Amino acid sequence: MIYTIGTYKIDIPEIISTAGRPRTPRQVVPWRDVAETCRTLDAVCSKIPSGRRPLKIVDGIARAGFWGAIFKERWPNCDLLLNEEDQECADMLRDNFADDIKIESHSLADWVPEVSDLILLDFDAFTLKKLGEHQGILERLSPACKYMIIAESACFGFKFGNIKHYGVETEEEYYALVDAQLYPVTGKSVLAVSKFCNAAMVLLGPDNGQEIEYIQPTGLPVFRGGKPFIGDLERSQKATKINEGFGL
Repeated sequence: MIYTIGTYKIDIPEIISTAGRPRTPRQVVPWRDVAETCRTLDAVCSKIPSGRRPLKIVDGIARAGFWGAIFKERWPNCDLLLNEEDQECADMLRDNFADDIKIESHSLADWVPEVSDLILLDFDAFTLKKLGEHQGILERLSPACKYMIIAESACFGFKFGNIKHYGVETEEEYYALVDAQLYPVTGKSVLAVSKFCNAAMVLLGPDNGQEIEYIQPTGLPVFRGGKPFIGDLERSQKATKINEGFGL
């Protein structure tokens, strides 16, 4: 299946899940969640200054390559390393990305990449309650980058009232708690959060003394096959136009 992320195309074979739904290798969530996450990643990337030289970026858990496509779409000249421990996926990444993009297969258990501007870590279902499972990796990799992005999925449970288990009442208070608990581990502050209903991208970086910025996902066009993704942003815009039409 050809997926288009902005203008960047990747060809990913699909598998059928036990529920009979198409999935891409190592990407266990539905296409809707992948597409929305692409837009949240694009949003937090907008807060990273690029400077005059190409950014050096490491995707520590590259999976099927969607996040790598986001980086190449936003920063075509970036120095990109995609790390994927699964050899089948690593081979697929080599087929989809140009020769100037490094593809490696390391276990996060003991790997430390060269120093970069940005490292992305897309752990499976990372939440504050699961911080202990990943703390060693975060402590080891954080000194190797200026900025770090973590894919965080606590907001999925907020729909079911799970937020009370963290001793807070609002999502903003939750991410302030994330900031407080991640800083001693990473030495970085939470700078920005972009989320949809099931997951968020959390940007960490040098402490700038400012409050956490909450950013709406971008309208980055994404396609599965030739079909454009219609997500929360488009539905919201459509509802606004309908309301304006009725004079509301």
